[in-house]
Amino acid sequence: MTRVRNLLISVAAGLAATISVLSIMQARQDTSLLKYAALSVISICFFYAFLKLRKQILQSVLEKRYITVGIILLSVYTLISLIDWPLFINRPWYETVLVDLISLATIFCFFSFIAFILLRSGYMWQKTTVSKWQILWYMLPMIFVWMFYLLAFFPGNMSPDSLNHWRQVENMEFNNWHPFAYTMVILVLTTIWDSPAIIVIFQILLMSFVYSYGIYSFRQYGLGKGIAWIAALLWAVLPVNGIFSTILWKDVVYSTFIVFLTLFVMKTVLQEGKNLRTWSGISTFTIVLLGIAFFRNNGLPIAILTAIGMLIAYRRNWKQLLTPLVLVSALYIVVTGPVFTAYNIQSANPNESMSIPTQQIAAVVSQDGELTEEQLTYLDSILPIDDWDAYNPYLTDRIKFHDNFKDDVIVADMGKYISVWFEIVKQNPAIVVEAYLKQTSLIWQINKPIDGYTNPYTIDVDPNSMGLETKPVSQTLYDVIEYGLETSRYHTEELFWRPVVFSILIVLFSLIASRKLGAIAWLPILPVLLNTGTMFVGLPAQDYRYQVSNCMVSIFFLLFACLYKKGKEPTHGEHANSTQQSQ
Repeated sequence: MTRVRNLLISVAAGLAATISVLSIMQARQDTSLLKYAALSVISICFFYAFLKLRKQILQSVLEKRYITVGIILLSVYTLISLIDWPLFINRPWYETVLVDLISLATIFCFFSFIAFILLRSGYMWQKTTVSKWQILWYMLPMIFVWMFYLLAFFPGNMSPDSLNHWRQVENMEFNNWHPFAYTMVILVLTTIWDSPAIIVIFQILLMSFVYSYGIYSFRQYGLGKGIAWIAALLWAVLPVNGIFSTILWKDVVYSTFIVFLTLFVMKTVLQEGKNLRTWSGISTFTIVLLGIAFFRNNGLPIAILTAIGMLIAYRRNWKQLLTPLVLVSALYIVVTGPVFTAYNIQSANPNESMSIPTQQIAAVVSQDGELTEEQLTYLDSILPIDDWDAYNPYLTDRIKFHDNFKDDVIVADMGKYISVWFEIVKQNPAIVVEAYLKQTSLIWQINKPIDGYTNPYTIDVDPNSMGLETKPVSQTLYDVIEYGLETSRYHTEELFWRPVVFSILIVLFSLIASRKLGAIAWLPILPVLLNTGTMFVGLPAQDYRYQVSNCMVSIFFLLFACLYKKGKEPTHGEHANSTQQSQ
């Protein structure tokens, strides 16, 4: 009788949850029946399991108040992130209240269920001997799967940014508008094979090595063999990894270094700082920080602030940690200063950091906001006032790459530009806030705005004068993978191709890890948090690549939350094969 009752309640709850969650995201007529059907089945199964374990779940979540508060805050944020705001505003208030409450309860139950599973089980945090050859074994499935992407999109996928790097190598005329370090990688590797394919192979090897090294590191500290292989296979088949490994973007290498830095911080936590007292540990830390500093123009503050965070957390090792901090800062100043000057390498345009202010100004001008005559005259000297109407709320290119846009006026007196922007912000707070929220929607909003877009990846080689073009080894393979990517994008865009889902999961996993490993478990989130923070300051477009590192590193936060420290054992049930499975 209880089973029948639970089943009936699960069906009712599952259908209500499906209808409510999809209703807050988009109009019913815009939602496919397949999405309704698939989500209904998943929801019914979920609520049946939830009802069966409800007492244990609530006990686990309520055990620590900060866990409860954290899940509530994440649930509220997720709800806000899912809302289609035009629908929200136009829907009758009683329908809004009902739909939002059901959706919020569903999200809370889902997060509580994940927390329960991780809190009641795991692997004992203990040193375990694991062969280094395991790194190679974990790499093999990733290399195998991603090589099919290379064969399909041979010799690699290239956007205008990719072609800019390639053109610099061909002409031997270099600049740092797109990071000089990535151009040097292309220059060196193409001496081996003058084809974009060699860059793709390099990226495949780099990504698979870092991922596999991470799995190996967790195995060293108690993670079970089974879950390690599941993680390796997940990384191999995840479409994001497959397609990004074939795109010639500096973001691929940079994001891999973000993953590597996160792994280093996690390993430092697991080793209780012992790796900071070895030359190999400090050397690794320095190399990773250099990679982050040089492979994207917003990377230096992330590297420096992460090093400072480590310095604060491990104050006893301040002498060792001061070395990478000083060395990275000094090398960056020397290379981007005297070295660039000596070799006539043009630095990045400082106007690139003004993306958000420029968008806000454009929003005010295009919407006839409050502007003084003096402000209008100054803005007209940068771009004719009528041309500011080219403003797109989600993309800076329409303004900053406009034929009539004079960025030299901004660069000549950056202080004046910032001063004018600040005055415009004070005069038009509502317009500039709305413009900011739209421009940064990729970072904080799961549900793509109805008037917005997401650029998840690029396929093929963009038209160019250098003779580069896509030549699939197998057209059938090309068609199959392209169809799979587009199907994934159409049906699961919010899940896989908007980075916010992964950001939320990273916070949730860190919250659980802090219960099982102590407050120091929050430290590894620092590189992800800082990278996201820099995007809140200067996101130029809705390109997934700017936050792809969140997807790439998310599974490691899950593995991190699978470990528990002695004295913080799972509260409910038997310890999950802590010793036996980790051997």
